[in-house]
Amino acid sequence: MTPPPTSADRPPRRESRFAVLRQKAIEAYYLVEDFIPRPRNGSAWLRLLRLPNLLTVPGDVLAGFLLAPAATGGDWAQLLFAIPAGLLLYGAGLALNDLFDYAEDLRERPERPLPSGEISREAAAAAALIFFWIAAFLAAFFNALAIAIPLILCVILYNVGVKRHAVFGPFLMGASRAGNLLLGAAAASDGMPSTPLPWIGAAILGIYIAAVTRLARDETQPGAAFPPARIGRLLRLLIPLQALLGVAAVHRFPANLLALALLPLLPLHRRLAARFPPS
Repeated sequence: MTPPPTSADRPPRRESRFAVLRQKAIEAYYLVEDFIPRPRNGSAWLRLLRLPNLLTVPGDVLAGFLLAPAATGGDWAQLLFAIPAGLLLYGAGLALNDLFDYAEDLRERPERPLPSGEISREAAAAAALIFFWIAAFLAAFFNALAIAIPLILCVILYNVGVKRHAVFGPFLMGASRAGNLLLGAAAASDGMPSTPLPWIGAAILGIYIAAVTRLARDETQPGAAFPPARIGRLLRLLIPLQALLGVAAVHRFPANLLALALLPLLPLHRRLAARFPPS
């Protein structure tokens, strides 16, 4: 007599399509968990992206936009693509900076979002990659890929290791800020700027940032001449410099006076810097 089949003899039951989809959704959730805003790590992302310094980015783009000769029609709409592109490139650079400084921050700044474990290194890397792609996508709308792609390369090269070099590190940081200004000029010119004013403005901005970067090399060392708070104040001075460059674009009068709208960002930067370290 044949014994009755046991549970081991039965073929495995196929999972329902709903169960499979549910499992996939759970796996996808865990992949993006660090990106979901929540009280646990929302503040950590703002610290990673140096919230006060994000206020200094739109002025780069606006100054470049005003310094360039206006294209025929529609250029103001393109500014709405250029400013987010500049912010995303800056944010990507900050995420990469903390990724490549992870070992150093473990020793010297363990309270930062990555060494403290508030944000995973995988999430920071994914954020940088996403920011780069979206910024390039936006730059394509105003024919600025010829500026955006070299700018992305400058940001990556700086963080991969050149930042430690006494000359090339500050140079690349200055070039990255200059590139942000040229993004704004491209939005006005519908492509690579062909007049000297935007390039002069980019050079001024780049030299200033290169100098600040050089001064910030030893900011975390005891007794540093330029500690993080002082470097933060130097970065804050970018805002009046951007306003000055924008107002200097007298060929765009009265639109050049719009640059004065940047000045109220100064007290806001000061208040945010008290909570979110800008350096």
